[in-house]
Amino acid sequence: MVPECTESNSSARRWRLLLVVSVCALLTLGCVACAGERSASETPEPPDSGQTLNDDEISNGESSGGSVAVPGEGSRLAGSLDEYIDSLIADTEWTTDYEREILERAKANGGVSVTDYEQTWSRYKQCMLDKGYKEIILIKYPNGLYHEAPYQEGTTLQMAKHDQDMQTCMADVGAVAQVYQMQIGNPTLFSDKNEAIVDCFRRNNLVPMTYTAQQYAQERAEGEYTIDRQDMEIRGCEVANGLFASYVDDPVEQLW
Repeated sequence: MVPECTESNSSARRWRLLLVVSVCALLTLGCVACAGERSASETPEPPDSGQTLNDDEISNGESSGGSVAVPGEGSRLAGSLDEYIDSLIADTEWTTDYEREILERAKANGGVSVTDYEQTWSRYKQCMLDKGYKEIILIKYPNGLYHEAPYQEGTTLQMAKHDQDMQTCMADVGAVAQVYQMQIGNPTLFSDKNEAIVDCFRRNNLVPMTYTAQQYAQERAEGEYTIDRQDMEIRGCEVANGLFASYVDDPVEQLW
């Protein structure tokens, strides 16, 4: 991802995919409150290839997604939030009419409003409920961001239907949630995930100013942390930048 205007559209598309795939990766685990980091950039498989964890793989910790790239040097996704929003509006392949209406409003108002963000997630939840699921639980973090809870795996037919339903209902969420997440968790528009997350930590006084993106990347790679990964504010900064980890104390959806 680079900040040049000529490539901003591809950068926006790439970050939107990070958001959508991170949700898909979580929802296709088919486990009860499995503890594990799910990074979209580290879990690029389509929804129907998600991993299933057995009960003996569930713990209070979290499993590392594997090797982590070294942080970048301050490169940006775009020159400004407006420029980034423009790239999403122009990307008619990925951005829906509903999303473009909200994004046009966001440009005029300096960003996606809380009302538009919450209404977008409310539409998703109602869409899924209308398709017959017993409950949809949206975990709300201290910074106001939402992420759907994990669920108990169903039958093969149930899982196939759920994958399709989720993709349909998520269609109007991606771009709106992505811009709002950046406003909250990455206002500088860092292109490197680790750099963006640590910047969020620092801005919210969650780590010392001496804590670096390189240190965080190394801790992720090794699976040993000097921060409390289960702290909801810490998790909020990670979710804002497309990284989700679930733990045994998290709520679990009973869809069927």
